[in-house]
Order: sequence, then C-alpha cells, then structure tokens
Amino acid sequence: MGAKGIRLEEPADVKDALAEALSYKDGPVVLDAIVDPFALSLPSHLPFHSAKGYTLSMARQVLSGRMDSVIKTIERNVRLA
Repeated sequence: MGAKGIRLEEPADVKDALAEALSYKDGPVVLDAIVDPFALSLPSHLPFHSAKGYTLSMARQVLSGRMDSVIKTIERNVRLA
C-alpha cells in the first residue's frame, strides 16, 4: 500500500494542503513542506532567555566573520514579515 504525497512549496497553500491531507481516507499521507532555512520561528510569547540567546548567537556570528550568514537571515526574515 502506498501513501498519498502532497508537496507544499508556498506558505499561502498550507491551509489547503492540510485540509487535503486530513480529508484523505484511503491510507497514509506524506506532506512534504519546503521551508526556508533562514526563516526564524518565533512563538507568540518570547521569553527573555530566548531573546538573549538569539542576540548572543548573532553577535558571535558577527565577531567570527560570518556576516554573510547574518545578512541572509535578516534579509529573508524581513522579506517574510
């Protein structure tokens, strides 16, 4: 028995893809979601220690000369906002 495959490439299609997956009754479903590796996932409430850890991580990247990674992260998240 095979599984139904659904590929999700655009954030706007999440609702439809999940509805299709949940309504499929003939077996298992594999939802293949393509994500941006630089996108930040933030909870609705951000505790202080998380903000502190993020800030320290960015500072370490800057100080170690990985400014290109910092710029990519900022660009991608500004674009997604």
